[in-house]
Formats: sequence, C-alpha cells, structure tokens
Amino acid sequence: MEETFRLDLNQSWEAIDIKTGQEVFIPQGSHKAIRMLIKCPRDQPEENYLVVTVQHEGNLVLAGLREAYWRQWEGHHIPELRVTIREMKEKPH
Repeated sequence: MEETFRLDLNQSWEAIDIKTGQEVFIPQGSHKAIRMLIKCPRDQPEENYLVVTVQHEGNLVLAGLREAYWRQWEGHHIPELRVTIREMKEKPH
C-alpha cells in the first residue's frame, strides 16, 4: 500500500522532475502526493521522495521533494515556509 499525503502550498515550490532531474515548480494550492522510492543518478543509493504530478511546459511530469527535505515538515504547518504536509487517512475501498 502506497503512502499518500496532502501537500498544501501558499506559494509555488521548487522541486525536481524525478525522471530528468530538471528543476520544476509545484504550483500554489493543495496537492495529493505519494511517497516513492527513486534511484538517484550517479550510483547514489535509492531515496524516498514526496511526488506530485504537475504541468510543466505543456506536459505532465512527476515533481519530487527529497524525503530528508520534506519529512521534517510532516504534520506541521510552518508559516515561514508556507507549507503543510500531512499523511492522508483515506478509507480503503
């Protein structure tokens, strides 16, 4: 079962396209995100990312935030960063 989260942003937030490594932005608003294990380039170990589907240059891309970066925010609203991340408690279907 994948972990899902709600990512609430009061401003656009910089992330990376997990397929190309390019910089992309997650737009302001509320987004459903999932936790994904992703193999990093250059023979680095796999790492967890919080991933959101976003529109970038007319295409849908997977924008990711490294777990080491976002885990410290989970369950908290941090006004200085204008971000809230919390685990979603959805009922199984």
